[in-house]
Amino acid sequence: MANFDAFLNRLESSEIAFRSSLKGCSDSEIAALEEKFGISLPASYHWYLSMMGHRSGRLLTHDHYAAAYQHVLTLTDDYKEDWEPGPHVQLPADSLVIVGRLGEQFLMIRCNSIDDSPVWYFNEYGTDVREAYPTVFDWLCSLATDAELAIKSGYFKCK
Repeated sequence: MANFDAFLNRLESSEIAFRSSLKGCSDSEIAALEEKFGISLPASYHWYLSMMGHRSGRLLTHDHYAAAYQHVLTLTDDYKEDWEPGPHVQLPADSLVIVGRLGEQFLMIRCNSIDDSPVWYFNEYGTDVREAYPTVFDWLCSLATDAELAIKSGYFKCK
């Protein structure tokens, strides 16, 4: 958890998000997600949802990410229901799609470990799945780096 405390400090110091502006999911919301998909979330992703599952400041606002709790509730089912004819990724039973980007690119985790999961990338155009990040924490740190660059470039001033 020390890494996560340091991560929250990083968000504040870089003005990505302040702890007071984060909004996490309740225990009952997280339990409902786990029950819906018959999974137990890895502790790292559970932490993310509990700290910032509803609102994460500017961490996820600059790259067309659908990654908040309300998205995660439907992304896995939506992906399975929207299959077009042709090749597509067969999601393992223990997977959870945690990000949709522009309705065609996705990130998922596997809920087969108590502590953490790699974050896997796939898209709607093929059957390839590749590891994008070795851990959920690495994914979050990458998002923070991208948000810091967006802030420095003036991206948020254009809005």
